[in-house]
Amino acid sequence: MKTLKYFVIGALMIGFAAPAVAQEDHSAVIKQITNVIKSKAPNVESEVKNVVKANKKNADVLTAIGRAYFDVRDLDKAATYADMAVKRDKTYGDAYVLMGDIQVLKDDGGAASSWFEQAIYFDPKNPEGYRRYAQINSKTSPSASIAKLEDLRAQRPDYPVDIIAAEIYHSASKDNPSLIDKAIQYYDKVDKSKMEASNLVNYSLDHFLKGNFEKSLSISEYGNQKFARNAALNRLTFFNHTNLKNYDKALEYADRLFNKSDSAKISSSDYLYYGYAYLGNDQYDNAIEMYTKSLNAEESKESDRIDALKNISTAYQKKGDINNAVATYDKYLKAKPQVTAADMGSLATMWQQHARSLEGDEKVEALGKADAVWAEIAEKFPSVAHVAYNNRARIAVSLDPESAEGKAKPYYEKVAQLLADKTDRSANETKYLVEAYHYLGAYYTIVVNDKEQGDIYWRKMLDIDPENATAKTALGLDE
Repeated sequence: MKTLKYFVIGALMIGFAAPAVAQEDHSAVIKQITNVIKSKAPNVESEVKNVVKANKKNADVLTAIGRAYFDVRDLDKAATYADMAVKRDKTYGDAYVLMGDIQVLKDDGGAASSWFEQAIYFDPKNPEGYRRYAQINSKTSPSASIAKLEDLRAQRPDYPVDIIAAEIYHSASKDNPSLIDKAIQYYDKVDKSKMEASNLVNYSLDHFLKGNFEKSLSISEYGNQKFARNAALNRLTFFNHTNLKNYDKALEYADRLFNKSDSAKISSSDYLYYGYAYLGNDQYDNAIEMYTKSLNAEESKESDRIDALKNISTAYQKKGDINNAVATYDKYLKAKPQVTAADMGSLATMWQQHARSLEGDEKVEALGKADAVWAEIAEKFPSVAHVAYNNRARIAVSLDPESAEGKAKPYYEKVAQLLADKTDRSANETKYLVEAYHYLGAYYTIVVNDKEQGDIYWRKMLDIDPENATAKTALGLDE
């Protein structure tokens, strides 16, 4: 059992905790002896003995002594005074809660649950037993935890059950993402003005993880108004604006995260999102700087490193720096655990797009590099070979626009060979095949002046596209 996680969840609830039903007011005595125990003064034992002697009938004081020892991790003494409190007043729920907390620190979840259930049984209007039970069982059985909280609602309609239920489901969703919807349902029931910063962070985060960026943003921006220097809320607003392509606002909140937040621990993902925002805002040099920082961050995740490399390449490409774009993209391909045909296709497309801005030999060279990538794709990824050959054909057409040399012919013939007899041909594949037949029909009819051979391809076109006007005209069927 994750002891620390349990107490962290408990801390998140503190803003919503209602006091247990009190007996007499012994707050002054409790505060005094608690301070003595936590100070670890030399006379602590005698001080405790005197307080116990004067309050041996007061379960709240005995429990407070036990709680103070618990806080300094003297679990034996904590248990001793909790036991004394239970024996003095078996209906005092906080004593059972302390017993349960002791078992939590001993990593005995079963014993802890048992003590919390006793707290509920003997002191049914005290929320602490319900709350602790729900928290300790939140990972193994979130539904049972929430059911126990609904029992509390019946006993104490005034108690903020919904926020505790929301936090329990939020915590449990880390192991079971399907529970995020449950967390959101409970958060939706709570007045945001009564939420602590941590509640607003989790509420916004759950919507973010679901891809509900508008809703997540509305929550995080509400939190920004109350907790302007909260790093997590500033981060969420920054990320949400970036995902929504509000790049100016994203950069504003990036600055708030990096420079105007308390205790902000900047991660590789933060630099990555800063890069996204700069790239979206056409500030390419700044984007490259941030992506590079993401690459070099001390705890940079491998997925972030791969993403950063790809985006650095994109930024260089948008700058018109093809050499750095390609060099970085090569690093991206080498860093990826598994390179796809689409990954390689992007590299080929990069060269083709660059070729559009060139003339003469430089253009021919750029198109040649694109063609070489498509050739490699055809070899490595047979399932998309028709796409690769189609692109090789189009490159050949751009180098031989009048088809005088028939440079595209072998590639279109390959497309036809791959797709003509395919029984489960998709709509896109049919378009590739029509394109191939169109080129081959025109090539033989016009360039080679072999109408008989050309008509073969025009008829093939009509077989798969009966209303094709070009094929009908070529065959004289439109008269």
